[in-house]
Amino acid sequence: MEDRMSDEALTFVEMFEAAEEASDSSRQVSERCRDYFDNKQWTDEEVAELQRRGQAPTVDNVIAGKVNWLIGQEMNSRTDPKAFPREPRHQRGAEAATDAIRYVCDNQDWPQIRTAVWENMLIEGFGGCEVVHRVKKASLRNASAMTPPDVEIVLNHYPWDRLFYDPHSRRDDFSDAEYLGAVIWSDEKKLQRQYPGKKDEITGVMSDFSSLGETYEDRPRYQVWGDRTRNRIRVVLMYYREDGIWKWVKFTRGVVLESGESPYVDEDGESACPLLMQSAYVDRENRRYGEVLKMLDQQDEINKRRSKLLHLLTSRQTMGLKGAVPSVAAMKRELAKPDGHVEISQEAVEAAALVGMKPFEVMQTMDMTAGQFNLLQEAKQSLQEMGATEALMGSADGDSGRAVLAKQQGAMQGITPLIDKLRRFTRRIFEAIWMRIRQLWTAPKWIRVTDDERNVRFVGLNRPVTLQEMLQERPQEEVLAFAQRVGLVPGDPRLSQVMRTENSVEEMEVDIVIEEVPDTVTLEAETFEQLVNIDASRGGVLPLEIIIEASPLRSDKKQKVLDWLEEQKQGQSQAGGQQQEIAAAAAQADIEGKQAKARKDMAGAAKDAAQAEQISAETEHTRAETAKTAVETQRLALGY
Repeated sequence: MEDRMSDEALTFVEMFEAAEEASDSSRQVSERCRDYFDNKQWTDEEVAELQRRGQAPTVDNVIAGKVNWLIGQEMNSRTDPKAFPREPRHQRGAEAATDAIRYVCDNQDWPQIRTAVWENMLIEGFGGCEVVHRVKKASLRNASAMTPPDVEIVLNHYPWDRLFYDPHSRRDDFSDAEYLGAVIWSDEKKLQRQYPGKKDEITGVMSDFSSLGETYEDRPRYQVWGDRTRNRIRVVLMYYREDGIWKWVKFTRGVVLESGESPYVDEDGESACPLLMQSAYVDRENRRYGEVLKMLDQQDEINKRRSKLLHLLTSRQTMGLKGAVPSVAAMKRELAKPDGHVEISQEAVEAAALVGMKPFEVMQTMDMTAGQFNLLQEAKQSLQEMGATEALMGSADGDSGRAVLAKQQGAMQGITPLIDKLRRFTRRIFEAIWMRIRQLWTAPKWIRVTDDERNVRFVGLNRPVTLQEMLQERPQEEVLAFAQRVGLVPGDPRLSQVMRTENSVEEMEVDIVIEEVPDTVTLEAETFEQLVNIDASRGGVLPLEIIIEASPLRSDKKQKVLDWLEEQKQGQSQAGGQQQEIAAAAAQADIEGKQAKARKDMAGAAKDAAQAEQISAETEHTRAETAKTAVETQRLALGY
């Protein structure tokens, strides 16, 4: 095949096969670690030997429990990325950047990808993800110079057995690797339709049967570069560095399908590799391995000692004179029964009496059983102290709650370095997403943000803001003064003029920060418990806001609670103000009513007084008239 291979293709094939050959032993160990996690912990030869002895191939899979706990720990500690401005003027842009990164993560199911990479790191030793872009086909039909096509940021996860790397790389984040890549299997017909000009070379791959390993083979395993049964061909996507510039090439054995320079750049505008990988541990021979490798020997000992202990408990060793029992095999079967019975011949009894020994006896093997049991317990204890320890899992063993918290806090230190590597990988992914956004999202774009379960909001990126929109944001007095000064009237063409671009991602200068810690109870929880107890002993005098602030709740959940409390307080304050206004109005009305009544009473009293004066005057007048009449009557009577 090599005589038909181009020099360029030969170079890339040699690079890939060198990586495959150098990592062959490491990949075999990784496959073994995966088998142990999947409960395949005995080889076929070991199972056959155990069955020959009558032993059961028992499996006590402690490894799977530890790995699953660490995976669950990662799921519980997921947090969203947050962008912080480098300058005060980028404050609003940082919020938009945060929303944009979270939009991509939600759209691409980043939490599930992160968990898959974490699982590969724990078991096989490394994992990776590719941060690239894809142009939406629907937007291509409507694209123009004024409206560029819509670009989608894509996260491609590759399982560990589809990844390869520069065997000379020593760093756990592969930052010193000269090339990285992934293996992709494709149907022969599909590949020929995709690359019609190289149909003959693609067909020739099917005749290649050379193989250096099996890890990268398709399932089921056949040939490395071609599977004639399923008509599938292995295609390699490789990113390599040349003169400081990252380039990419897609090839199969014998032919380069396509190639080019990496279209992506980093924050400094330098060429960047979109394939990001992270390993858990690296030994001095540059082999990558995970947490499971450290547990294999103890797991083997647990399985073998458990199988041996079970065999000892269900078996009996016997000793007796020859001919004491008619059949040794029949005797063994009887002893294996719960109600088994063994008969000893009389001749054997008499012969044994002559030599002073027992004709037949069952040997005591309790010392062997106890020894196996003690070693089994020691092996399990040794394995329990690795990785996710019982203390970290919260095993109480009769301890108080505070003692359990202290044990968890101390045990957490053992896995913190490993979790930190996952955290650094996560941050690199977020930064790569932001770099793709800055580089490729140049057109106006609206993204839907769902960080609030109650409200859905939309954020505009690269949104052009017209003069009319700017004026709508200003007070009416300023708008009228501005319009009068420049002669602006309704319908003026100048109102549609673009004045600025809101949330221009190209101009945003932000730092990506992730705030994630293992979801375990720490000193903060203990402090919070003490605070609550002290407050309860004093009758609950602390405001609820202070208690929420001191709680170990996640910051986003804590803020939602505080916002709700503030809304309730404002609502109560407004209601209280309204009640005060109503009470004041009622009091004022009461006062005014009393004043009106008093005025009415005074007016009535004055009227009564006037009427009394009038009556008194009329009475006086009547009296005067009466007196006058009396005088006249008297004068008349006297004859004056």
